[in-house]
Amino acid sequence: MNTGVPWTASPRAAPARAPVRPARDRTRAVDDLLCALLAVYLTTLLLEGVLRYVLAAAGVPNLLYLRDSIPVGSVLFLFLRSLLRDRRIDLVIAIPSALLACHAVYSAMVGVAIFAIAFGLKIYLFVIYGMAMWPLLRRRLAPMLAMGTAMFAITAAGVFANFLWGTMPWEGLEYETAFGMSSTTRTWWMAHGIARLPGFTRTSFNAAVILGITGLLTMLRYGHPLARLAIFATATTAIVLTTSKGMVLAFPLAALWLVVQDRRPAMDGHVLVGALCAATVVLPLVVVFWDIGSAMKASDFPVLIVSVWERFTSMWPLAFQLLPDGPQSWLGAGLGSIGTPLAFGNTPHQANSADNVAIYMMVSFGVAGLVYCAFPALSVRKVAACEPVALHRMYVAVLVIAYVYGVSTNMIEESFFSFFFGLCFGAAASAWLGEKERTP
Repeated sequence: MNTGVPWTASPRAAPARAPVRPARDRTRAVDDLLCALLAVYLTTLLLEGVLRYVLAAAGVPNLLYLRDSIPVGSVLFLFLRSLLRDRRIDLVIAIPSALLACHAVYSAMVGVAIFAIAFGLKIYLFVIYGMAMWPLLRRRLAPMLAMGTAMFAITAAGVFANFLWGTMPWEGLEYETAFGMSSTTRTWWMAHGIARLPGFTRTSFNAAVILGITGLLTMLRYGHPLARLAIFATATTAIVLTTSKGMVLAFPLAALWLVVQDRRPAMDGHVLVGALCAATVVLPLVVVFWDIGSAMKASDFPVLIVSVWERFTSMWPLAFQLLPDGPQSWLGAGLGSIGTPLAFGNTPHQANSADNVAIYMMVSFGVAGLVYCAFPALSVRKVAACEPVALHRMYVAVLVIAYVYGVSTNMIEESFFSFFFGLCFGAAASAWLGEKERTP
């Protein structure tokens, strides 16, 4: 057949096309950016005392609040990406967000001040932030452990410098913000004038939480016995200098579990975590409803732990009094009805820090709060079956910190802790939903 084309003619070359970057590469680059923004946010918590001092000296202290755009923007972006690109609702973001919205509506109905509700939403935002970031971080374990090591070194260095040089320039400075008077750091002491050292952070409490969690991440990164011994000694010494007694108990127990689990891989930690969670929930209930505190005197306790007596006799009973009377108490007093939000609401005279993570969540959410508190503990075996060994070990170690320190301290208002607690919730929810539901 004559086609009209000479047989010697070479075929026309296809027009050159610019290389198309795969969608997966674009997604990975965006996820790397989100992780970098997370690192920036956590770094501001490590250096918050210094950062507040610099901004206050520059006359722009309110710029600090711009950092909250990072968790808000990241959560919204990850949810909308799943909704618009994959045509699915990310349940691990949607369910807790919907629950928080319901609790917020209930809080408004029972009369909690609007600003206090907004403050409560901000506090629990970091748990959702951790849940949203879990699928990104679980694929970046090595960088996460490296970042944790750097954060551990910075925080420990700050506490040691605080001990050696005394009061830092940024300690105790007060200044005016959009929300009233604030301070760069909280300056306070134990009995006998023993200072609670914050280092570069805002309070000794913040420093202790960061040291405990990042110390465990550093131990996960370095498996050599001598390296772990050095990390343990450094972390424990720095925690002692912060005078945070709960973390002095929590960190060694979590570190011991990591070491023992190396020799007994079959030990998944569900018994340990379950027992600690039960103690966190049950102890304040027993103390309050059996009125144990009334039979004790402050002189019965050593000076260093007299704060335990104060919790038994004052803090925990007063926290329970925040609950409404009758059947409504099962629903709680509402979001923003306990802790720091009270100071900004219409009942600052009832301000109560709870000094127990389960009480804090129960007053905020009622019986549902106890379920929320126990959910990660009830999911240990599920996570162990679904995740690599290193991630499972990190999950259990963080929960040991959460429940041991949580017996005597409310850590939900500490953003660094809440984020890592949120990672645990994200791991648990992903395990129950199945990995396919969480693949970015």
